[in-house]
Amino acid sequence: MSEGNENESVEIDEENDPSIITLNEVLEIENEFMENTAAVLGAASDKVCSYAEGYLKRQALYSCLTCIPEAKEDPSKGAGICLACSYHCHEGHDLVELYTKRNFRCDCGNSKFPNMDCNLNNEKSEKNDLNVYNQNFSGLYCVCHRPFPDLEDPIPDEMIQCIICEDWFHTRHLGTEVPSNNFSEMICEACVTKHEFLLHYSCYSMTKPVETGENSTVDVETATEEKSGDEENEEKVNESAAGCKKPKEKSKKICAAFWAEVNWRKELCACDDCLRMYENEDVAFLLDSEDPVHLYEEKGKVKAQEIIENQDKEMMNSMNRVQLVDCIAGYNDLKEKLGDYLKTFAENKRVVREEDIREFFDKMHARKKRRVDVEVPTYCR
Repeated sequence: MSEGNENESVEIDEENDPSIITLNEVLEIENEFMENTAAVLGAASDKVCSYAEGYLKRQALYSCLTCIPEAKEDPSKGAGICLACSYHCHEGHDLVELYTKRNFRCDCGNSKFPNMDCNLNNEKSEKNDLNVYNQNFSGLYCVCHRPFPDLEDPIPDEMIQCIICEDWFHTRHLGTEVPSNNFSEMICEACVTKHEFLLHYSCYSMTKPVETGENSTVDVETATEEKSGDEENEEKVNESAAGCKKPKEKSKKICAAFWAEVNWRKELCACDDCLRMYENEDVAFLLDSEDPVHLYEEKGKVKAQEIIENQDKEMMNSMNRVQLVDCIAGYNDLKEKLGDYLKTFAENKRVVREEDIREFFDKMHARKKRRVDVEVPTYCR
């Protein structure tokens, strides 16, 4: 009786202990981590500097604060290096992971690095004039200008990247409610303010009504602003512009905007006047069908899977027939038995302890000793 009570209390403690997670949760976390890594890094080479490819539409970048410590205080002094250079030129350095940036060329070894050369490509121009730098290169993010992760921030919060300035923002600092449904893209309030034409396309956004100071609600999807004489004249010009399809109405409330699908970009007017405006405001990339981050991520996942498959093939091709058959048989046997063993834990939502895994492999090792008394021949007659 007492023994049964002890076991029961252990199970209750496991269920209530927040530090213990189930096997299913462990596998989900691992799979998510691997997918995210493949999405960001899969499309990049870890051996060849990307400089020769010019200003890439998108690539994973890092900022080295060991080589350029002054970048911590002055983002303009920051520099971006590609994945390969992070391995071969800056290994062990204080690197800031920048996720991905658009239209960027690797800076490693140029004039931003006065005391070093690039180990992978020493034929580089002194600087890349078209590169754009922001506070992320100093390791700071959001309107709060804090690092991530922020050890001094007690509030757990998700960070979302603006598709225009490519800075990252805490959800609580966006100034508007984050949609409960999935969204594809976000444009921060500063960029909506800077690029006024976006207010005309809020009818395609997911942004919800926002309470104003007068205790009334403004629907940012349909509300229109009382227009001054100049604005009315501007609208008449737009109406007369041949082929201009920019919506007449624009949002009254300026705030961060969320978009359910990247297809909202297809609604952007492409008349001559609007195209010139996009170029002048440096946002012409919004019309580029290859610009969205999720497309880059999908390419990364595909390339990462191809690399894994090729490595598996190379390993298999290096084995003779007997080794190959033995390897496959051993793998399948281990996979089947480990799967059956762990299945009982998953079905019962039990945690897997270190001693459980040790016990499994101890049994497999003992079983192997009983089966293999002599060395397996590596040839056939």
